[in-house]
Amino acid sequence: RPGADAVLRYFYVQHQWKRRVESEARARFQALQARIRPHFLFNSMNTIAALARTRPAVAEQVTEDLADLFRASLGDATAPATLARELELCREYVRIEIERLGERLRTEWQLDGLPGDALLPPLTLQPLLENAVYHGIEPRAEGGVVRMTGSEEDGVLHITLENPMEDGGVAAGRPHGNHMAQANVRERLAALFGPAAQLGNER
Repeated sequence: RPGADAVLRYFYVQHQWKRRVESEARARFQALQARIRPHFLFNSMNTIAALARTRPAVAEQVTEDLADLFRASLGDATAPATLARELELCREYVRIEIERLGERLRTEWQLDGLPGDALLPPLTLQPLLENAVYHGIEPRAEGGVVRMTGSEEDGVLHITLENPMEDGGVAAGRPHGNHMAQANVRERLAALFGPAAQLGNER
């Protein structure tokens, strides 16, 4: 039955094409996530080593926070994470950096009322927060405040991250890694949500 064979072959080819597209999309998404490099790794390890001698309980907490961040970075890149989980990772990251930077790093969180079950690509917020600290706090002797605010309107989440950089640029002597991180997050948002998701720099 040539007609039936042709139809079956058409659906088989279509199925194979769909699997290939999904496989390529998954590989691309995982590659995008793998490009996230927590550049604070070595600083964090030095912090843990110093704390282990003077404040072992805090050293244990920092180790657990660091392990959780890497566990997230090695997880399934195609499985969305909840906003609650993303914010938990942000707070873990901040706890690590406060032990290193002390009072130079101050944070403000204005996120009450946001739906914790809202979905995001994994590790969307933490890399942006990391850049805010790296470019906006570390180069400043006086440090500063990193502020994360959020609101929901008509089912759309708006999350804003601010640091003390007056021009929104890169601090002198700092690599232009912030643009890479923003491009990474932008691509992963697009891979999950298409044009409905946007990432912008208001400065």
